[in-house]
Amino acid sequence: MVKEKKPKTQTVGKAVHDIITKEHSSITAGEILDEYQHEYLEEILTCIRDNRTKYDSPFFVVVLTKKEPWALNVMRNWFIARQTRPSARWMRKEFPNFMQTVYSWNDKSEELKILWSLPTWQDALVVLKNKDLYDPQLVRWVIEYESGVLDHSALNENAGS
Repeated sequence: MVKEKKPKTQTVGKAVHDIITKEHSSITAGEILDEYQHEYLEEILTCIRDNRTKYDSPFFVVVLTKKEPWALNVMRNWFIARQTRPSARWMRKEFPNFMQTVYSWNDKSEELKILWSLPTWQDALVVLKNKDLYDPQLVRWVIEYESGVLDHSALNENAGS
């Protein structure tokens, strides 16, 4: 009887070391962002497809994004469908170290609409101190969150959905 050799599994530390020490072809930030946006959208659409029969329309897709502390410039996303719209206050309390983005999905109109996106609480402080360096919509969401009206304004914007 011949015993099969199992392939060696690579540890996260080894994978990160290999990524950092290997020579990489030059890739522009634009190319990275372009590829990332396609992958991100595909993940949202997969989340919607997987949950269309589970939830009544409209339902919500929450994306939690976290920087990985063990590697430079590595971000991880979690795509979560839910029936009810989460409160920004609750999200910030439960996930303070995650960027949080909430979308609504309407099956009838096949419309995906962003309700709000908030950076981590630390990044939000930077946004507030440097408002002119950031997208005006992001600044508005951070200010609305800080003033306690973000949940109310998100509700009003979607009253017709």
